[in-house]
Amino acid sequence: MSNEKNTLIEIGALWYSTKTPGVMTGKLGNARLVLLPNNTKEGAQPDCRIFVAPYEKKDSQQQGQPQMNQSQGSDNLPW
Repeated sequence: MSNEKNTLIEIGALWYSTKTPGVMTGKLGNARLVLLPNNTKEGAQPDCRIFVAPYEKKDSQQQGQPQMNQSQGSDNLPW
């Protein structure tokens, strides 16, 4: 087991949700991870399920990008 510790490579981390018990969230590269417990587990089904979603930047990180308002069409760029 001591050799195994040296060969393990960490690829991400998960945190328990403070809002939803049993749910864990985290980030892996540019993807958002959500781990949900399998509350309807039967037999050999998995204990948890992992879902991947695109990572969404918060509004404070998007301030430098121009915003398109409703009066602008998709071909009417703001610059």
